[in-house]
Order: sequence, then C-alpha cells, then structure tokens
Amino acid sequence: MINFPHNGRNIFRKADYPVLKKVLMGVLLALLLVVLGIVVYARLYAQVLPETLPSPSPEITVTPSPTTTPTPTPTPTPEPYADKPDIDINSWEYTLVNTASPLPKDYSPEITAVANSQYFDSRAADALNEFIAGAKAEGLTVYITSAYRNYSTQEYLFNRKVSQYIASEGSEEAAIEKAKTIVAYPGTSEHQLGLACDIVDKYYQYMNESIADTQLSQWLAAHCTEYGFILRYPKDKTDITGVMYEPWHYRYVGKEAAVYITNNGLTLEEFVALYK
Repeated sequence: MINFPHNGRNIFRKADYPVLKKVLMGVLLALLLVVLGIVVYARLYAQVLPETLPSPSPEITVTPSPTTTPTPTPTPTPEPYADKPDIDINSWEYTLVNTASPLPKDYSPEITAVANSQYFDSRAADALNEFIAGAKAEGLTVYITSAYRNYSTQEYLFNRKVSQYIASEGSEEAAIEKAKTIVAYPGTSEHQLGLACDIVDKYYQYMNESIADTQLSQWLAAHCTEYGFILRYPKDKTDITGVMYEPWHYRYVGKEAAVYITNNGLTLEEFVALYK
C-alpha cells in the first residue's frame, strides 16, 4: 500500500516502487490495447465501407420472349377403303345388275350344268361346285333352288307376283312396286347374269328370314368368301340394294373381292362405286 504523508509532499518509499511499477505498467498496457483496438477497428471498417462505394446497378427488367405455340401437323385423312383390291372393275365377275343397271333382254351367258338340274355361268361353275361340296363335307344337306334364269323366266315370275298383289294393293301400279321388293323386275335379276344362286337346306326350303337360323345358312355365310361368293342382299342394306333381305341368295364375285366386300360390310353397289 502507498502512503501519502500529510505535509503535501509525495514521498515514495523504496518499498513502494515495485507496486508503483506494476501500476504504471498496467496503465501503459491498457493504453496500448486501446490504441491497438482503434487501429484494428479502422482497418476493418475501411474494408467494409470503402471511401467510394459503387453506385447500385440499375434494376434490369427481363422481358420474356413471346411463347410460340407450335403449329400441329395435320393428321392426314386416310382414303376410305384405301386398300381396295387392284382389279379391273369392268371384268365380268363384277357386273352390277339392279334397277339402275339392267341387263339387255337378250343377254345370255355361256352356262354349265351344276347340282339340282341348275345352270351357272361356265366361268364360275367350278367355284359353285366347290362351295356346295364344302358344305356337304360338313354333313350339311344342300339344295340349289335356282341359279341361271333367262329373261322370259324372270318375266313370268314377276308377273305372277304382281297378280298376287293386285287385290291387296288396289291397283296394278301399286302391285308392281310391291312385287319389285320381292321379285326382281325382268332385266334386273342377277339370275339372268348367271352368277347368282339360291341355296337352301334340302329339308328346309322356306324362302323367308328364318332360314338364316339354319345350320346350313350359318355355314354358308361364314365360308362363302373362301369360294368367291358374297351374301348379295344383307339385312341392314336394303335401302342400298333395293331388295329385301335374302339369306339364301349368293353371288359370285371372285375370292379377292368377296373377302374385301364381306370384311368391310359392303354391298356390291358400294364396292363398285369405289372404282368410279
């Protein structure tokens, strides 16, 4: 402890020198630390806040590029029935016979005898014989009720049907129109062409829609294309053919056309129109 005399003189004893020295050293050390702190702070501040701060960059507004909607590639419209057979539609087996395309009265093809005392176009007779043989091979009883008919025979059948309807229809004109839906008008029958035939079960010869339910009719419909035949007057196309549904009436057109017509649900009218 340092003693201060009361007479106003600061007189230090030697014994107080070490203590005084420590006090002075402490003061100097404190001052040194203060100075050092100021220097360090100044340097740090100079790094954080330089004398000249750069001006802030102006805000850049990015305008997005306009979105371009890709133009879709149009899907090409396929040509209806583009895979139709490469044939000469004017060939004999594709001849179309109906009220709009009648045959001449004297038209008569070269014919050959087939089953059941019937006749067929000689160029297609073998196909018909094979068709019938195929059905018989399945144990079915087949009977051809009609094949080739000349103009005179068709005329007789038509006039007979007209006579049946005169009473019910009230006039000959109305009877003729009614008869046309059941019996082909003379010159418009495929039977005169020699390429059509009516096939029934030998033990079921009723010419009505119920014949379609027989085992024979079902087999004929399922296998006719294998022999070049089509069901000529289907049930759902009477507005196109102009003829009532005839599940017994088959027409020869050749294998290629038969497959195509049947697979695409066409009538002969629609098939021929594809080539016009």
